[in-house]
Amino acid sequence: MMAFKKLMCFFTLLFSLPALAQTIEKKNEIKLNFSSVAFKGFNVQYERQVAEKITVALSYGMVPNSSIPYKSYIEKQIFIPDVNIGDFSLGTHIFTPEARYYFGEKGAFHGFYLAPYARIGNYKIKGPIAYSNNGRKDYAQFAGRLTTITGGIMAGSSWQLSEKFYIDWWIAGVSFGGESGRLTNTSHLSESDQASLKRKIESISLSYTKLTSDVNSNGAIVNTSGSIVGLRGLGINLGIRF
Repeated sequence: MMAFKKLMCFFTLLFSLPALAQTIEKKNEIKLNFSSVAFKGFNVQYERQVAEKITVALSYGMVPNSSIPYKSYIEKQIFIPDVNIGDFSLGTHIFTPEARYYFGEKGAFHGFYLAPYARIGNYKIKGPIAYSNNGRKDYAQFAGRLTTITGGIMAGSSWQLSEKFYIDWWIAGVSFGGESGRLTNTSHLSESDQASLKRKIESISLSYTKLTSDVNSNGAIVNTSGSIVGLRGLGINLGIRF
């Protein structure tokens, strides 16, 4: 008799699990950012609920090494003589941890939110710098990496489409931080080439960025350091909650 009661309890619990699962709020969401396709890459985010209106999230985005997107617009905003942005290639890896506070009555994953975040970016850059020597124009090919670490805040909003699917809109965000990088050129340079390339590098002026260089017969090294302002937003994400 006792064994029969235990068996009945087991089957009662087994058949009640689906109904029980529906009453338990799902605390996880995985999202794909469709806007990143415009930058020839992808971005994925995992978000976890830790309180009624609070979540934490981690994003990873990457763009394979390719020509710089929107280069015509960038060239209009940043003019550096003898440096053609269109000839440069760029690849990125970006990690973004964040916390979110949802203001709506439904709590996490619903409605308007503010998200303080940090962003760690690694950029692979390759491109030529033109310099003149006795009326002859030549090109020094540089390649290297730039690392940025910033912190800021973003506003966004999330809507539930169905039982599992959500839309997450990154409206706008801004961050501040620092950057450092190193670009190298390996080539045989005569003394006149060294002097000309050194003058060209020293003539480059970037806001809030300091450039230092070392040019010798075996090539050149350019180090960068300074402050950076980062923008984030206009991202449309499709999420699955589980």
